[in-house]
Amino acid sequence: MREPNRRRFKSSIRERQKRQREYYYASVSVLVVKIILLVFLVILFSVSLRLFHYRFPQIAPAARYAVPALVAVFALIVVYFIYKNIKDMRDIQREKGKS
Repeated sequence: MREPNRRRFKSSIRERQKRQREYYYASVSVLVVKIILLVFLVILFSVSLRLFHYRFPQIAPAARYAVPALVAVFALIVVYFIYKNIKDMRDIQREKGKS
């Protein structure tokens, strides 16, 4: 009687761990991209605030601060998604610790 070929049988546990590890690494890379986007938005907010405040004083205040306010709203949305991403990564780590 010959022994079974082990290369054919892949462990479902190892496959699941591999998927979790790949998902975690993908989450980390997405987090880095979101942080870079946040830094860009903060710089854009700072520049647009100074630009519209000092270069266009004749425009009505509501219109003058509309672009910086819009950039600030997008920055807050990115902060929320960064928080969700970190929370998701924590959940992956906890799940990994259980198994």
